Amino acid sequence: MTANENIFWGPLSPCGGGGPCLSDLLEMQAGMDAEAWRRVSDTAQVVASYLACHPAVEAVRYPGLTGDASYHEASCTLRGGFGPFVDVLLASGAWMRYDARRAAGDARDEVLRLERVLAR
Repeated sequence: MTANENIFWGPLSPCGGGGPCLSDLLEMQAGMDAEAWRRVSDTAQVVASYLACHPAVEAVRYPGLTGDASYHEASCTLRGGFGPFVDVLLASGAWMRYDARRAAGDARDEVLRLERVLAR
């Protein structure tokens, strides 16, 4: 994916897929204050739920979704939320990552932003 294509995907960036690593999330959580962690986790939770229902999305990996393979371990490990990363498999076959730390607004703004990008 070129830099110009990355602009097209706005809040999404290419990734390997498979979901965020819990050890990475624990390390990230330790480096953030509780309020910031909750804010990015809340935004990511809303975005993950939205993307899981979107017709342009084949799969979503987010430890805060009850159907995610890492949900049980994450719910026993992480406190105050499941972190900012949501991995998304688009219908095109590309894995992309949403990072709530880069949110341009609240969760509603992010969903609207993603809707514009995915509608293209």
